[in-house]
Amino acid sequence: MATSISQLPSATTAEIADGAKIIVNTTDNETKSTTLSTFRNTYLGDIQVVNLLIETADVLTLNATPIELIAAQGAGTYIELISVMVRVKYNSAAYATNTTLQITTSGASVAQYSLDMLDATVDTGRKLAEVTTTTAAHTQLIANTAVNVTVSGGNPTAGDSDIDIFATFRVLS
Repeated sequence: MATSISQLPSATTAEIADGAKIIVNTTDNETKSTTLSTFRNTYLGDIQVVNLLIETADVLTLNATPIELIAAQGAGTYIELISVMVRVKYNSAAYATNTTLQITTSGASVAQYSLDMLDATVDTGRKLAEVTTTTAAHTQLIANTAVNVTVSGGNPTAGDSDIDIFATFRVLS
């Protein structure tokens, strides 16, 4: 009999959907149950995960046309990114200019995460760096606003690689 979650067999995403029940026997032999959604909200602060594939044609226009990573979550809410990882699926040509990828709240003056990485010449996965150098005049998180993927300076040129973005975040209100 398993005595901890780590001893249980793994399950597929479909098997652990938000409606799935978690059943636990307490130390005083009382059985309690909850849904995965309630467990996550109670103990993990509603940490969420998003992933997005951006194809080459869209990478080449990321400055002029940022792509939404996380939709606005409603009045009085803020989206705080916890971590961001990007995978460049190198094809045959690296992006030549404007290769600093940024994850930014729409309308903010400072990105939440940023890294110069689109000039990769091999398949690579990198964690973006959290941007923590802001001043009182900067905006970084804005209520009821989407989080977008963009690049600084202008559109990238010459590249032909798709990128995958994986982010964890929480919604604050």
